[in-house]
Amino acid sequence: MSVLNKQIFMRDEVPVKQVVATVASGLTGRGLSALSDVRQWNKALKLLIECGRPAIITGFYVKEAEACETDGPMGAAVLGKALMRLGKASLIVTDWRCRSVVSAASAALRGPKVFVASRGRQLLDVGADLLVFIERPGKARDGRYYNMRGLDITDVVDPLDDVVSLTRDIAPNVKVLGIGDGGNEAGMGNFLQDLVSLLPEYGRCLSAVRSDGPITCDVSNWGAYGLVSLMSCVTGKVLLHDAGEELQMMMAMLDAGGVDGKTLERGPFVDGLHISKNAKIVSALGNLVRDCLKTGLTPGEGVRFKDEWPI
Repeated sequence: MSVLNKQIFMRDEVPVKQVVATVASGLTGRGLSALSDVRQWNKALKLLIECGRPAIITGFYVKEAEACETDGPMGAAVLGKALMRLGKASLIVTDWRCRSVVSAASAALRGPKVFVASRGRQLLDVGADLLVFIERPGKARDGRYYNMRGLDITDVVDPLDDVVSLTRDIAPNVKVLGIGDGGNEAGMGNFLQDLVSLLPEYGRCLSAVRSDGPITCDVSNWGAYGLVSLMSCVTGKVLLHDAGEELQMMMAMLDAGGVDGKTLERGPFVDGLHISKNAKIVSALGNLVRDCLKTGLTPGEGVRFKDEWPI
């Protein structure tokens, strides 16, 4: 019987709190990760485990550098490959401006194929039952797109997040998961009011695009890594990549023209953090997974979520 067909209770040794503490510690000084909550992670994990055809949307174009940033593509590749290994028909979606960098990250990990789209409706055409936005621009309340420096970038963003409003009208069974670290990303609209209070000077730039399962973290890639770590624990399979593969993806993205979204430079950084820091996060999560699997949660047991959890 498939690992996802049998049912058990999620147990205390599944390290949700430890994962959140690792990837949403407030390291980058942004207000969004402070809103990270275990219940959000439980809901997002449930959506991933139960989906069959996930589409992962990523790619944040840095207007000032005329290139795609390094945060997002690696998280999409790692999550996409993990879902593939669980037998799900996963696909990565981006726009033409970010295609080369996103494709490079996925190819380096032997992850899912990359589909290029220019409008939200195309995401429904691929037959997805779960849309996962990772570090992808989301419309603000004025219908425009903004980066973390408050720059209007609408002219370089293909509105893939339009699919969220379409799901409510024509595909209500399609769920949406959002992963972000700044508040201007698709799926972060759930935190709009809280963030307006925390970041009043940035309020006009915040995304109003909501999701069914929003995940907040220090770096968007890390949010995806954290979810893959938890998927490993509940399925009994080691699905997370390692530090060496993190470096391979980074080098592939740089060769494809990727830049750091914070420094605007072409170097081994994600949101201003050197690849060595990212590798440490991957290693720390890997240790959590190994410790979790040692407790006796074995492959073939499967997963069920406690009904009483407020997710």
